[in-house]
Amino acid sequence: MNRAESSAWWWRDYFEEIVAGLALLMVIAATCWGVVTRYVTSTPAAWTGEIAAIAFAWLVFVGAAAGFKYGMHVTIDMLVTKLPQTPRRYVMAAADLLVLVFLGTLLFIAIEFSIDSWSDPTSTLQLPRTVVYASVVVGAFCMLLRYGRAAWRRWHGLDGAWLETPGEIGAEL
Repeated sequence: MNRAESSAWWWRDYFEEIVAGLALLMVIAATCWGVVTRYVTSTPAAWTGEIAAIAFAWLVFVGAAAGFKYGMHVTIDMLVTKLPQTPRRYVMAAADLLVLVFLGTLLFIAIEFSIDSWSDPTSTLQLPRTVVYASVVVGAFCMLLRYGRAAWRRWHGLDGAWLETPGEIGAEL
């Protein structure tokens, strides 16, 4: 892929951040509007809590996928790092396989649950609950892709993170 083609597809690398960022904006906007209508007008907007909850679900699950992409989730590898190189590699591969199986199972169950909840409406807006549960589907799918790539990179002796974190995380501490 040449430079022009790759710049047209920049959103692929930042899909999770875009979706989670939009969800965060929706949480903030809905919450602020709910506060304004509750305390400034005489008619509070009943839908704001539901919108904020739906957007928060998208923020959490798709935002977690962004953490996978940057390798930012906590790992406890104190004992694994003490192993010789060859056993360490296989223990890490087994751990990666276990996480991938978990994410695949989560994706499968989330798809089933999302399909089953199509006819169950939310209380205020009467949206299908699939709108909420689809966040788990999208998040699990992104996590599976991002973690699968990180596991492949680790197996081939590369850094597990797909992208470098912008700036030094925790440098201010």
